[in-house]
Amino acid sequence: MRPEPADLESFASCFERNGMPRRLDALRWQYLDNPSDELLVELAVADDGIAAIYAVQPATARIRGKSKPAAQSVDTLVDARFRGRGLFTTMADRVYQRVDSRGGAFVYGFPNANSAPGFFRKLGWASLDPVPFLIRPLRTAYLTSKLPLGVAARQFPDLRLPTLGPRPEPGQQLIDLDVLGPELDALWQRFGTGLTVALDRDARYLRWRLSKPGEHYHCIGLFEEGGLVAFCAYTTVDKHGGRIGYVLELLHDPGRHRAGAVLLAECLHRMASDRADVALAWCFRHSPNARAHFRAGFFPLPERLRPIELHFGVRVLDESLTQVLLDRRNWYISYCDSDTV
Repeated sequence: MRPEPADLESFASCFERNGMPRRLDALRWQYLDNPSDELLVELAVADDGIAAIYAVQPATARIRGKSKPAAQSVDTLVDARFRGRGLFTTMADRVYQRVDSRGGAFVYGFPNANSAPGFFRKLGWASLDPVPFLIRPLRTAYLTSKLPLGVAARQFPDLRLPTLGPRPEPGQQLIDLDVLGPELDALWQRFGTGLTVALDRDARYLRWRLSKPGEHYHCIGLFEEGGLVAFCAYTTVDKHGGRIGYVLELLHDPGRHRAGAVLLAECLHRMASDRADVALAWCFRHSPNARAHFRAGFFPLPERLRPIELHFGVRVLDESLTQVLLDRRNWYISYCDSDTV
């Protein structure tokens, strides 16, 4: 794929033709305006348009404190007329070779139920399942509707649940952030000190990630004596048969779990005011912000109640990092890593 309007429009047309319409401005944001200035998209082209697409999103990963190129697998599609010809595997191999040639350590992603078998059986991916969903109910009806209660579920009133949590201490201040600048870079450096594998979440990356067309993200900072000690980004959308609040990212100074919980409590309060039924987050138990999530009332979401079947996996490219990358206890992920929220 070339960084030209015609190729982008053909990309969008292929998805439209296969019943999966995509916003052209969102595709431009993702592939032409991303911080890496690289385009790692393979196209199979027929006489009358694109026959198949395999696209990865270039990224910079932090692995044991060192920066390495990496990529996230985000868009795969074989046009209905050309399926069964091995295009998926052929194009994936071409993309992975391109990532590898730039010194890439890995390709990772979150295949859905339909695509997961292809990734894990044909493309050499290793599973790091399950995706670490956390939930914090905000109203009763959405949760009871997901339980196997039958008609009895309709007998429960839809009540708003309290969003109690720690409040800012004297000398602390909650501030809405319209500009993400050097103070966020410094916070990320402090937060990321103990991480083994994570995408680099510096201010440049977060400015891009949180400017996705068609989405409305909100950023809040907790300041203490003029310095940023915690940061949270969230959104609230109608999805999965309800109104869902998503915690995209939570960063806080090492060990400052209460500061993180203060921000989460504020986000939950705002989500509830925006009529959210539940709040969701991705957070491993070993993540440095896990205690803040649990303190704010989040708990693991059972797989049978999850709104969508997603898998977490990685294709290792740098074999010297195999042991590190195949241990999920080394990874840090959040909804900021998702390409669908």
